[in-house]
Amino acid sequence: MTNDEKTVFASSRRDFFKLAAAVSASFALDKSRLSLMLPGTEGKDKWPVVVIGAGLGGLCAAAHLARAGFPVTLVERHDRPGGYATSFERANGKYEFDVSLHATASAREALRAVFEGAGIADNVETIELPDLCRIITPDYDLTWPQRNPDAIADQLCGLFPKESGGIKQLFAEILGILDEAMLPFDRDSVQERMAFPTTHPKMWNIRNKTLGDLMDDYIRDPRLRSIFSSFWGYYGLPPSQLSGFYYAVATASYMRYGGHYIINRSQDLSNALMHVIEQAGGKVMLETEATGISLKDGSIDAVALSNGSLIPARSVISNASVPTTMAMLPDEGLPPGVVAYQDRMKSYRPSLSTFIIWLGLNHELREEIKGYEIFVSKGDDVEKSYEACLACDSDNVDLAVTVYDNAYKGYSKPGTSTLSIMTLSGYEPWRRFETDYFTGRKGEYNREKERIADIMIEQAERLVIPGLRSMIEVKEIATPLTNVFFTANPEGAIYGYEQSMANSYMNRLPIMTPIDGLYCASAWTSPGGGYQPCLESGRNAAFMVMREFENKA
Repeated sequence: MTNDEKTVFASSRRDFFKLAAAVSASFALDKSRLSLMLPGTEGKDKWPVVVIGAGLGGLCAAAHLARAGFPVTLVERHDRPGGYATSFERANGKYEFDVSLHATASAREALRAVFEGAGIADNVETIELPDLCRIITPDYDLTWPQRNPDAIADQLCGLFPKESGGIKQLFAEILGILDEAMLPFDRDSVQERMAFPTTHPKMWNIRNKTLGDLMDDYIRDPRLRSIFSSFWGYYGLPPSQLSGFYYAVATASYMRYGGHYIINRSQDLSNALMHVIEQAGGKVMLETEATGISLKDGSIDAVALSNGSLIPARSVISNASVPTTMAMLPDEGLPPGVVAYQDRMKSYRPSLSTFIIWLGLNHELREEIKGYEIFVSKGDDVEKSYEACLACDSDNVDLAVTVYDNAYKGYSKPGTSTLSIMTLSGYEPWRRFETDYFTGRKGEYNREKERIADIMIEQAERLVIPGLRSMIEVKEIATPLTNVFFTANPEGAIYGYEQSMANSYMNRLPIMTPIDGLYCASAWTSPGGGYQPCLESGRNAAFMVMREFENKA
C-alpha cells in the first residue's frame, strides 16, 4: 500500500462511523422504514418510480417498491432479467449453464431479510454446497469444510506448524471482525460514535489495512499467505490492494456460514423477483433500453427510451453502471455537486472482468472428481497471479474450476455433466478487438479466445479432471467483450468499481447521487459486488425512495 493510498484511506472518526453504519445495515433491516413497505399509504400511486436495468439490484429494488404500493416500471435491454444472474441453454436444452453463480449466502440466513422483503422467501431455495472449496497449489491439495473455520485453521496449523500461533490469531481476528460488523451501531448517537474504537476495536484497528497488511501481522510463509488469500478472486484485487476489512468480513462469513447455490440456477432467483414485481402491479419491459434521464428544476422528471417514448418518474433507481447512468443525464441544468461526483468517479477503476469456458460433458463427473469449487494456483505469489490476470496470460493465471454436478444430484441430465473453467481477466488484452467485435468481424478475436481456452482446458485436464477433452460435447467461451455486449458494463467489469482501499465500505460510492431522486443500486455502489451485496444495494435504494416519498409527499 503506497503512502498516497494510505493518505486517501486514513479516515477521520466521522468517516469511519459511516462504514460501521453501512456494514450494520447489510445485516439488519432498518425497522423505522418497515411501515413504508406496507401498501396502502396515501399518495404512493402518484409517485412513479422507474428502475433502469434488471440486474439483481434493480430487480430487488423494484420488488420492494412494487410490494409497497409504488407504481414501478422496470426497463431492461436484454431479453431476460438478471444481468449476470442468468443462465442459457445449449444443444436443444440438453445443457443449461449458469452465467456467473458459484456460491452465495443462504436464503435462510444472510439472505433471509432481503428475500422476505422482496417477497421471494417461499419461492427461491438455496442448497448448502458439499464443501467450502478445494485449493490446489504446486505443493498442496486441500479441501476446506463448510461452517468450520476451526477445522480450516487446524488444517493449516498441521501444514505450517511453525506458523500455528499466527494462524490461530489470524482466524480469531477475522471472525472477531465479522462479529463486530454484525453489532448494531447508531451513527446518530454521539455516545456510540465516541465509544466506537472501544466497542468495535477490531474494526477500528483494520480500517487502514490491506489484506497484505493484515497477513503481515500474523503469518509469513508465502505458501501459507497464498492459501489464506485463495478467495481473492471473489473480490477482484490482490492482497497488496484489497481492503483487509472487506476480505475479513466476506471470507469469515463464508467460513462460518458456508457457501450455497440457488436451485436450479441463478436465473430462478431473477425470474422469481420479476414475477413478484408483475404480481404486485409493477411493469417489466424487457428488450427495452433506457437512453436518457430528464430533469426538471434539478430533480428527476422522466426516463427516455430508445423508441422515443418517455416514462414519467419522481424517482429513478439505476441498476446500470454508474458511468452509464451519469452519461444519460442532460449536459445542462445539473445541480451543484455533480461535477465533484463525476470527478470522484474518474478516480476509480472498473474491476477485472472474466474469461469463462462452459463445458457440457458426455460423462457424469458427480463424486468422481473431488470438490465443487476448485481454486487452482500456478504458484505462491498472488501478486504475480493478479498481473497474469490483467494480461489474460493463460499460461500463468489462476483458475477456478466449478464442477456444478457436485452441488446437488440431478444438476445435469443423466449421462452428462456441467462444468466451468474461469479466470479473472483484464480488459486491455481485448481492447484491440473492440471495433471488429462490435461490427461482427470476429475472426481474429475468435482465434485468440480459442487459443486461450485450449490452454486452460489442457491445464484443467492435467491438474483436475483427467481425460477432460475427450468428454467435451458442448463448449462456450466468454471474454470481457462478451460481458460488455450483454451488460454494457465498462470494460466488462464483474464487480463494478474495484474494491480498492479508496473505494471500499466507508469510502464506497454511495447509492444516493447529487441528483434529487436519482439512486444507483448495483455492484458499482455500496456495498459492492456479489449477489448478496447487489441485492442489499437494491433493497437499500428502495428504502431511500420510501424515505424520499415520506419527506416530500
